[in-house]
Amino acid sequence: MVLEDKLAKYNQIKIDLLKMSKHLDFCDETQKDLYQNICVEYSKELKEIKKALEQTYGIEICNYDISK
Repeated sequence: MVLEDKLAKYNQIKIDLLKMSKHLDFCDETQKDLYQNICVEYSKELKEIKKALEQTYGIEICNYDISK
């Protein structure tokens, strides 16, 4: 997979994660666990892709840490 495809995949996962997180605001209580679990899995995948891009291509993908 070429670099552009990997970056596109990374960006698509970020978009999907944002969409899923929006569902948390509007879904009923019975669906919250489902959407939370989906968001956790998307986050894990993003971290792995970010790590691979940085190690393989030396690309710095910044993360904004809101806890600081």
